[in-house]
Amino acid sequence: MKISFTKKFGILFGVLLFVMVTFLNTSSYAASVGQRLAEPEVGWDPYDQTAPEIKYNGNWSTYDSNLYYGGSGTSSIGNSVEFKFYGNKMRLIGVLYTGASKNIEVSIDGAKEQMSQYTSGVYYQILNYEKTGLTDSVHHVVITNMEANKELYVDRIDINKGGRLIGQNDPINLEAISRDSQVILKWDEVKGAESYTVKYGKEPGNYTETVTATKDAYGNFVIPGLTNGTKYYFVVSAKVNGVDSGYSNEASATPQGRGQTGSNEGSTPSQGGGGGKSDPEQASGNRAILVVTMTNGLEKEFDLSMKEVNDFISWYEGKQAGTGSASYAINKHDNNKGPFSSRKDYMLYDRILTFEVSEYSK
Repeated sequence: MKISFTKKFGILFGVLLFVMVTFLNTSSYAASVGQRLAEPEVGWDPYDQTAPEIKYNGNWSTYDSNLYYGGSGTSSIGNSVEFKFYGNKMRLIGVLYTGASKNIEVSIDGAKEQMSQYTSGVYYQILNYEKTGLTDSVHHVVITNMEANKELYVDRIDINKGGRLIGQNDPINLEAISRDSQVILKWDEVKGAESYTVKYGKEPGNYTETVTATKDAYGNFVIPGLTNGTKYYFVVSAKVNGVDSGYSNEASATPQGRGQTGSNEGSTPSQGGGGGKSDPEQASGNRAILVVTMTNGLEKEFDLSMKEVNDFISWYEGKQAGTGSASYAINKHDNNKGPFSSRKDYMLYDRILTFEVSEYSK
């Protein structure tokens, strides 16, 4: 059976159209620097130049026009703009213009590159700069106009899907460290923060518990009363000048029990700045390994007689009850270095997070 030329042509045209549509919708089709990009491409989230997370240094002017994304754009002579974002790639959308700067410095985490917004004529919503291949983490971007009497334009910032701009007062680099029935949290201090709020839960993005946090002298905050073997997810925000910031990155940890480490009933040592305890009646052999975990995460290990272990426990419990000295000296014995008659490690009560006693077999 023969197929007419018209039918053959129709079939070929349909196949060609299908191939073209498929190609145009694949991720391999992407805008290049210098091209117009009126809307963010698939896989990118847009942030208008008015986003509060973007900080403008110096004097900037705003232009209201539908030629810009969101109806307005911003420019400056000889100044800079900066922002932080969580993600692995970013784009700057601006203009190409005769009066724009040829010498613009883009610094990402201190690594510097150059870009230009200069051309003859004027073109809006242009992809001026793109950076990909970054680690999936927090990055600090500073864009500086290095040319006098020429302008730097900002219209939009695009961040990869799943990433986000971070506010100037948002805590960053939140880290969660597992401990017995608790988790230690660390984050970068926010300048001028009056307080911090921690939210956490058992599912990513679903925070069912809220705690007002105060960081200790080591920059840590301890979440007590958690269930060993259960994974928890945490975020933290800061209050600056009475205003709550956005939340940090999410961090997770799974508390795990260790050896004979226990926890005090009622008011736990972690709530009072101390650590866990071991029952003195269980420490009755000849020797044991005492491992003391400090609030900064450092672990100190000692091979001691049971008398020395029990003396340490007695001091700790006495201090917890409100009596005794603030510090305790542990003899390091065979760990001595140099011509010393003794070498002692002084423990501060409020720097002890937990301790563990592992008794040798009798």
